[in-house]
Amino acid sequence: MTSKQTPTRMARLVAQWQRSGESQASFARRHHIPGWTFWYWCRKLADAPEADHESTPAATFVPVHLAEEPATPVVDVVLTGGERLHVRAGASADLLRAVVTALRAGC
Repeated sequence: MTSKQTPTRMARLVAQWQRSGESQASFARRHHIPGWTFWYWCRKLADAPEADHESTPAATFVPVHLAEEPATPVVDVVLTGGERLHVRAGASADLLRAVVTALRAGC
């Protein structure tokens, strides 16, 4: 198969031929395609499942990085009301202060 006979190009030409009403041989000659090559692509594309060959996007993959959390808390705080607060590494002091204040205030 030459570079001029890509599946996308041939699918487009076969669709043009089907709309044209011309014979396969006449259409192939007009587009400078060997008759047997055009016949092959007409047959191949007729046997292929219905799909838009031009708009089918290629699959893409995106790398995924999973963040690891420590298996156990760094600090385990038990408040007088029985509430438990597990503080993991990296927690900010401001966040910890806000959580403790909220737990002491109640709902």
